[in-house]
Amino acid sequence: MAASKSSDHPVSGKAGEDMTADGVIGNGYDPVQPVRLHPTLSETSPEARFFLQCGIGKPHVRAATEAARANATTIEKELMAEGLIDPDLYYRWLACELGLPHLDEIDPEEVVRLPSMDVLLHRDGPLRLLRAGGQVTAIVPEARQMDDYRSRLRDMPGLRDSLAIASPATIRKAVWQADAAERVRRITFELDQDRRDASARRVMTGSQGFLLGLAVYLSATCLVLWPFAAFTVLHIVLTLFFSGGILLRLCALVMSAFRRNRTHACEPPSGTRLPVYTVLIALHDEAEMIPAIVSRISALRWPKSLLDVKYVCEIDDTATISALQAQQLGPECEIVLTPDFGPRTKPKALQYALQGARGSLVAVYDAEDKPAPGQLLEACAAFAEGDDRLGCVQAPLAIANLGTNWISGLFALEYSGLFRVLIPFLARVRMPIPLGGTSNHFRRVALEAAGGWDPHNVTEDADLGLRLYAHGYRTGTLNSATVEIAPSTLEVWTRQRTRWLKGWAQTWLVAMRRPVHTVRALGPAGFVVFQLMIAGMLVSALAHPLMFAFIGLTLAWLASGMASPVSDLHRILMWIDLINIAGSYLVFASMGWRGFTRHERTRLKRRWVLLTPLYWLLMSVAGWRALGQLVSNTHLWEKTPHPAAPEWAAMAEAANNLAKNPGMERVKGIEPSS
Repeated sequence: MAASKSSDHPVSGKAGEDMTADGVIGNGYDPVQPVRLHPTLSETSPEARFFLQCGIGKPHVRAATEAARANATTIEKELMAEGLIDPDLYYRWLACELGLPHLDEIDPEEVVRLPSMDVLLHRDGPLRLLRAGGQVTAIVPEARQMDDYRSRLRDMPGLRDSLAIASPATIRKAVWQADAAERVRRITFELDQDRRDASARRVMTGSQGFLLGLAVYLSATCLVLWPFAAFTVLHIVLTLFFSGGILLRLCALVMSAFRRNRTHACEPPSGTRLPVYTVLIALHDEAEMIPAIVSRISALRWPKSLLDVKYVCEIDDTATISALQAQQLGPECEIVLTPDFGPRTKPKALQYALQGARGSLVAVYDAEDKPAPGQLLEACAAFAEGDDRLGCVQAPLAIANLGTNWISGLFALEYSGLFRVLIPFLARVRMPIPLGGTSNHFRRVALEAAGGWDPHNVTEDADLGLRLYAHGYRTGTLNSATVEIAPSTLEVWTRQRTRWLKGWAQTWLVAMRRPVHTVRALGPAGFVVFQLMIAGMLVSALAHPLMFAFIGLTLAWLASGMASPVSDLHRILMWIDLINIAGSYLVFASMGWRGFTRHERTRLKRRWVLLTPLYWLLMSVAGWRALGQLVSNTHLWEKTPHPAAPEWAAMAEAANNLAKNPGMERVKGIEPSS
């Protein structure tokens, strides 16, 4: 721990004429002689007068005063947010002014641990410390209360022995460290302990295991004793799943053609008081992406004094942490270190960081994301327009590298159909929505009511979307897009798709532990949509090759001349199989094409669409791989690597052309990088 009483002044060089070259107050401030104030400012608040006396330029104080009034903050916070005051120097200087020790660092071992200590992650002190000389309280003084502090210390000089001054960041860092072990244990097992049936910590319950074993035994027995009948029943079940999934997507496609997506205001109405907005970015082995993501988050249009940005890293990811520390992060930013305990998953990192979230609204982004600068404003406007049951809004995702090769091209086609056609349709008819893994915006109360993220579910977005719906919250959609990149190699694509399918299997197993309860929570229609979206996707991935096998076997059987009374049924099923396969490919391509902008359509090579059958067969490979991992390594998080920053910059630049294209009426908010 370091204590100091340095008199370095906290004002940064941005104060312009009031600064000398070395950063010390020049023309504007003499600690002995009072400053002569401009007549129009002489009646301003004590806080404004304080900063004028400190040498902050009058225009800066005026602007900070107006911002503080608009944002319900303080002049002090607004000046810090604009970079006109360096927090470390500022609090060191306040300590000198009050004659109190300043704490550059706080030893977490000295922190007095209380059950409610995490509240200090949301507010600025005070923090109690137990030191060799006795108990000391670390406080965060405010400029508007400086006269009160001086008066109290003058009347009670004994307080000086039990007080010290620290910056809010220093106190939060100590609180994160002091209670890290207990906090990470709590958030890792909280959902499993409080809502055991909602946690994916267990692959399946004992009763589910028994039923699965019984089903496998009966299926095997039927295939041995009555192969023809068993084959027919299996065929019919798979056909129903395929047909139901196609019908759902066809409804979304038709409705998108006849009804435009509902648009929200680009920002809240003038005069609306904005809330604090927490932005969570989970990072792992992302050192190369750090400069880009910091720049993009900094470009978000939201008052810095009302922004709470948390870059969440694994505690041993030294490369990413060092890259973040090398950036000039503002006081609104914080690096949160997740202890090495439990599964190493993105939802665990997000749930851990959520404990320190200060905002009433929470957004989630990935390291490679480039969100539209106005996305937070649009999300806030959507929540303002909606009722209290609007718990989440999902932004569409646009793929930057759709022209790289056929894998990224078909991935972009898939994302376009999902985020611009299917999800808006489900939101419009108020059905459960499996969220995307990024660009989700939540009301914090809704997020916490649903239990937050499940640290053990590797597709945390789909799971959380369903739990929100089960708790009575609905999900809406935005127009402001987030640009990201798609896998462009088969290996990376397979690993990512394996994780998704494994997580969907986890989500389905969790929901089906109490099927009657799930039906009641989701409603009959919601339950059917859940089965078609989650179970249907799993069945489609696993059984897609079987559809070809059914067609081949039926053709061979019919060609053999072995006529029977049921041959007509098999002919019908064969034709349905052909319609299902052709329909699934056609709807897949049509939904993606419908969602594409004109510019995106020019970048996708149309011959790649002919490879859709191969793309779907690769999903089957990933599906069977996911099934194996579900048994052998349930909570393994196979990370998706991203291209180096220069390559990504080139991809993003190509995607930015979307903003200049007339077709952008379908996807708003993709703007050029600054």
